[in-house]
Amino acid sequence: MTVLGGQKAAMLDQSRKLSEIMKEMAKSLFHDSDAPSPEAVQVALFFALIAWNESVGLDNARVGNRTFLEPIEEENPALWSEFKSNDIDGLVDELVEHKKSDYPDDQRRILTCGMMNEKVRVEWLPPVAPGVDSNWEMRLHGLVRTGRRVEAIEFLKDTRHVSIAEATKQVKKIASYLGLR
Repeated sequence: MTVLGGQKAAMLDQSRKLSEIMKEMAKSLFHDSDAPSPEAVQVALFFALIAWNESVGLDNARVGNRTFLEPIEEENPALWSEFKSNDIDGLVDELVEHKKSDYPDDQRRILTCGMMNEKVRVEWLPPVAPGVDSNWEMRLHGLVRTGRRVEAIEFLKDTRHVSIAEATKQVKKIASYLGLR
């Protein structure tokens, strides 16, 4: 058994808890939470991610959800019959209220949330530091997380007016933090 440093162990514990919270929130959207299709679970987790990030102040959290949903709806035309409603905004609004009432002090931001090996996996960032633009920081981390490092370097150069060397250094630091090579 490996003994982890205090901070890393705390992060793993928080991550585990956040995955349980996301699972709980997603389940609340179904007629029958015992047997949803994999596509419905994916969509419900996506809605939980949107709601969580919106509740911690990330604007534009709902932008682009149609791009995500269309291929899933095409794959599973009966998708919406598994949900208690087909009103996407209503479902997300319900989850926002759930998060605000049950977890008001948890201000972590979710970078990714989905299923991996039949378990909910959540990657998150700590609460935004004072004076930091959370939307900017999430975009930068998202670019790095999705392997778009050249774009991340350009984004840093354009928005923070740093050199290529400094931008590259910051992108490598973020990649390391996210556990990427």
